[in-house]
Amino acid sequence: MSGQPPGPPGGQYRPQGYGMQPGGMQPQGQRPQQGAPQMGAMSGAPPGMRPVAVRPGMGPGSPAAPGSGGSAASGSFGGAPRPLGSGQLQSRGSSGLGQQPGAPPGGGYGARPPAAGPGQMRPMGPGGAPMANGVGQPGMQQPRPGFGGARPSGPGAPQQPGYGGGGYAQPPRPQPGYGQPPPQQQQQQQPGPPGGPQQGYGAPQQPGAQPGYGRPPAPQQLQQQLSGGPPGSAPMGAQGMRPPGPPGMQPGVRPPGPPGQFGGRPLAPGGPRPMGGGFAPPGGAMRAPPGPPGAQQPGGQPGFGGPAAGQQGPYGAPQQQHQTPGPPAFGAPRPPSFGAPAGPPAFGGARPPPMGGDSFGTPRSSVPGGFGGAYDTQTAGLAAQFEQLALGQGQNPNPGQPPDTGPDVPHFPRPLGAAAVAGEAPDPPDPHSCDPAYLRPTTTCVPGTQTLRNRWQLPLGIIVHPLSNQGRPVPVAQMGSGGIVRCKRCRTYINPFVTWTDGGRRFNCNVCDMVNDVPSDYFAGVDMTTGRRTDEGERPELSQGSVEYIAPSEYMVRAPMPPVYFFAIDVSAEAVASGVLPLVCETIKSCLDRLPGDERTQIGFVTYDAHVHFYNLKAGLQAPQMVVMSDVEDPFVPLPDDLLVNLAESRSVVEALLDSLPATFAANSQTESALGPTLQTVFLIMSGTGGKLLVFQSTPPSVGVGRTKQRDNPAAYGTDREPLTRKPEDPFFKKYSAEASRVQIALDIFCMATQYTDLASLGPLAHYTCGQVCYYPGFVAERDGAKLRAELTHNLTRETGWEAVMRVRCSRGLRVSSFHGPFFVRSTDLLALPQVDPDKAFAVQMVLEDNVVNSTVSYVQCALLYTNSNGERRIRVHTMSMPVVGELAPLYAGADQGAIAALLAKLGVERSLHQKLDQVRTELQTRVMQGLKDFRAMHAQHFRSHHRIIWPASLRMLPLYTLGLSKCAAFRGGQRDVAVDERMAVSLAIQGAGVDDILRLAYPTLLAIHDPSRGLSGDWGGTNDAGQFLLPPALSLESAQLSAGGAYLLDNGRVFLLWLGAGVPVEYVAQLFGVAATAVPNEVHKLPLEPAKDNPESKRFNALLGKLREGRALHQQVFVVKQGTPLEARMGAYMVEDATAGGPSYGDYLLQLHKSVLSAKPTK
Repeated sequence: MSGQPPGPPGGQYRPQGYGMQPGGMQPQGQRPQQGAPQMGAMSGAPPGMRPVAVRPGMGPGSPAAPGSGGSAASGSFGGAPRPLGSGQLQSRGSSGLGQQPGAPPGGGYGARPPAAGPGQMRPMGPGGAPMANGVGQPGMQQPRPGFGGARPSGPGAPQQPGYGGGGYAQPPRPQPGYGQPPPQQQQQQQPGPPGGPQQGYGAPQQPGAQPGYGRPPAPQQLQQQLSGGPPGSAPMGAQGMRPPGPPGMQPGVRPPGPPGQFGGRPLAPGGPRPMGGGFAPPGGAMRAPPGPPGAQQPGGQPGFGGPAAGQQGPYGAPQQQHQTPGPPAFGAPRPPSFGAPAGPPAFGGARPPPMGGDSFGTPRSSVPGGFGGAYDTQTAGLAAQFEQLALGQGQNPNPGQPPDTGPDVPHFPRPLGAAAVAGEAPDPPDPHSCDPAYLRPTTTCVPGTQTLRNRWQLPLGIIVHPLSNQGRPVPVAQMGSGGIVRCKRCRTYINPFVTWTDGGRRFNCNVCDMVNDVPSDYFAGVDMTTGRRTDEGERPELSQGSVEYIAPSEYMVRAPMPPVYFFAIDVSAEAVASGVLPLVCETIKSCLDRLPGDERTQIGFVTYDAHVHFYNLKAGLQAPQMVVMSDVEDPFVPLPDDLLVNLAESRSVVEALLDSLPATFAANSQTESALGPTLQTVFLIMSGTGGKLLVFQSTPPSVGVGRTKQRDNPAAYGTDREPLTRKPEDPFFKKYSAEASRVQIALDIFCMATQYTDLASLGPLAHYTCGQVCYYPGFVAERDGAKLRAELTHNLTRETGWEAVMRVRCSRGLRVSSFHGPFFVRSTDLLALPQVDPDKAFAVQMVLEDNVVNSTVSYVQCALLYTNSNGERRIRVHTMSMPVVGELAPLYAGADQGAIAALLAKLGVERSLHQKLDQVRTELQTRVMQGLKDFRAMHAQHFRSHHRIIWPASLRMLPLYTLGLSKCAAFRGGQRDVAVDERMAVSLAIQGAGVDDILRLAYPTLLAIHDPSRGLSGDWGGTNDAGQFLLPPALSLESAQLSAGGAYLLDNGRVFLLWLGAGVPVEYVAQLFGVAATAVPNEVHKLPLEPAKDNPESKRFNALLGKLREGRALHQQVFVVKQGTPLEARMGAYMVEDATAGGPSYGDYLLQLHKSVLSAKPTK
């Protein structure tokens, strides 16, 4: 019944354990009758109680009892107390937490209270009087919840907490007849909880206090309850009867009746006896209820003697059906406490921090406190553990809540507004760890056992972004003459997590535990209080997780290489007609002054069509000399010494070549492309130095080695041949990239073909050399020239590391199992990176080496050895610590949904090379389902509604991100949805992208730049008090959000789409495009939006574009989509939350996910 508090009215809460089966009062070996309400579940506990399951003999060090919540607690019962992390439930053991001072071992929370001998413990009525009607006579034991068992009586007796006192509540021990004999241990007197005496049974009643749960009411109060309330009370409810109970008590709760009665009904001889409330049968033991154990009794609850639902109650009122409610739903008013102020926070500690906040749309501060005090700690802790979302109609099992009416679509989690921070990485557990911008783990904890790792179904890995420009600045450590300090065994670099011994003369490696001697010139004293070096503040390698060293000569196998840029330019008829050739030459010339390396930079050029053209750029020449190699079947290098020259010495010759190339090939009619032979000759030129090779391809390779074929076969989709269309057919390009990586040559591909080019074959050139692929389908200089110019400029002028290698080390118990990204694996754990830049990110997956991790903290260190553009050999080191946990809850609490989505995307791209796209999409959903399945199993006893999806707050966006990934160009649909080359371009970009870029691709941003219907016409474009640019409001990706009178900008990180409604004011369009209102054409998409026009609206819009493009490797073009035109279908492909041919709607996806979670079995 709505409003009924958890637990049986007038009775005690029955825990599991002591020979009882979970969920009820039946002997061992018997199961409850199907459909019968069961007691003892977590959701049936009074809000002031922390229900736990115990078993006989549970003492210090005992394992948790079955049904105790599994890994949702922060530690097993009986273990040593642990500090509570974010989102952990507080647990109590029989020692430490939950045991009062002076209690015997095993007498803590949930332990069996010892029996009371004659004349020792006497149950007393209100005011200290013995209870009447034969209850509480000498020699009778009164079971009483509290710490250690029954409470002493009489004047001066210490006050013990009970149900009525608030604060500390404990379930009573099971009684004989329920699987256990009565205990015979001697009762010991226990002091009260911290904070002073508590009002409880046997203590004097405070003036004005209400009888607590489990305390018999005073006669006057009892009369008021039976008569419907005191004078002036509220009238009877809709059922024809005011629920009995003191003022403020939750409706439907029946307090204990007068002596000899149960809930106001006379006890029948030999009938069932109440379970508490101050009543006990002679002998102090509870009798078993009549009928088979666990059977449904007439009162609707096992063991209760009241009438069934719909029958006549004891006072002529219809008896209402009792239900076992769960904890309160998110956003619901908190239930009132039971007759007394709530107790102090959990056992001497602060309230545990929530796992992720309240539910959607309900601020925590708006939830009122209950009757008699604040919301109790246990219910608050449970509520903060998870979030829930209604997916269908059904009765709400939570007290005080209306029935669910259907999917809660407006409150579906989305990364909009303040919720956009969900994509940000959580703070590392240790402040000495590196910034998450460099090392971003999928969860901030490490499972301590292989069993726990198997239960964590989500990826366990790290997104590595070694040169990210989004993190904190990396200091340079100045080492002494002794050089860089490292562990002699595992070669780990010195870091803030090493421990110092022997007064600072030695240090213990935090990765392999080896004791190393400290060089004499590196020695410093150690603070005996903190264990830290006294010079820690002066040495960044000892105080910060990220540091950079200047490598000495022993880290070099040759002199540091200079920055080398070699350009291979397609000059076929297609390249000339599309305008690529003059645009590329102009852009390269404009960047010559900004190429890194100063006087050391080297440069070279080669052009090709059906033949290969070399250019002598030797200093002192008046003009460049061209040499043509027509025999592409046997390539050679005609001028090996003068094709790669120093830019500063040959600057005039280089500029002359760039000025002459467009005119030289303006009338070229060659339609063939000899890309393979060109690459072979360039390899011979660059093999001595290494460097960056930039290839500009306008025509599919058709001459010589490496020629491609037309493999775009729509009939292959959905068959076993589908993955072959995404793999290179000719092994030449993969073999070439492996050799290029060996000699430190990196390749960047700029593909401007107007037809199928087979990027699946060309892609390995960039992938295995840490390069980049830029794709411009159907290139037209007037439309795509700005994009090519901006991306080529960014490529040439960004910070670049040369001839790099990277290694990731893990402490004992962990090891790296696989690497993912644009690199070539030189050995088992060494990645070869001919070039590396701030736009490249990698991923690693980790596994446990043994069944148990024998440490409390694990460490991961990434070391990148590279040459910067100034010729310095540098070592950039990032170190982080990760606590080892023994339960599943901390793993979910520390989960990073952004890192998980990015790692799943990289794994999906690799699997698409061997599996069909439909299988890849299914696997994305399966991984998320497995993660939510085990989380729901942790909390199944708290929320029993099967139409509500439950997820941790740390993963509330993960279903949406995986849905968006399944609808992006890399995984969406078939050949008719996405061209093969475009799919491969997006897939290659994902493999080297960081977390932010992947999340933006999965769920694009939709900005309302003009929407008068919502009042969003334009308070954006300026700056706030902090100097931050004000962005337009973001909307969810639903076509229903697009108003016919509005204008919206969509940003997915690769392209901008400006959607104009059919009813948008002509004046607004005219200002946006800088034309007269009378001159706005119907084909408005052909008008240029950039550069900014001389009016406020155009300037503000272009400022927005510039702000969004900041820090991105790709320059996003703006395409205009007018409502009602064929181009509008392009906008629909990015509406992630709509149902499309590429996948279900957001609501349907959640429903599918939820059904899979319910049908799956929890991992053991």
